[in-house]
Amino acid sequence: MTSKNSIPEYVTFADAAELLVRQGLAGSMTPQGLRYIERRANWPFGEGEGREPYLIAGRTRLMRTARLIAYFREHPPTGRGPDKKPRRRRGGSQ
Repeated sequence: MTSKNSIPEYVTFADAAELLVRQGLAGSMTPQGLRYIERRANWPFGEGEGREPYLIAGRTRLMRTARLIAYFREHPPTGRGPDKKPRRRRGGSQ
């Protein structure tokens, strides 16, 4: 991404995660979290009816930013969010 205020026409999963947080559409987001959301039936990108194909650049998939932002405005993330406290380990001594 070029600057904090510019919005590119296409974004990678990493840039999209950062952009969604910066735009206030997600409290926190990682590229992995975005790839998890990608599994939803109503995800607007990929192959299939009503979906927009990814733009392929080498081995990277790019999404049209305007459509991504519109999707998150209509379908805000509802995940658990980032870890708040350590989890208890299984097995072994504590």
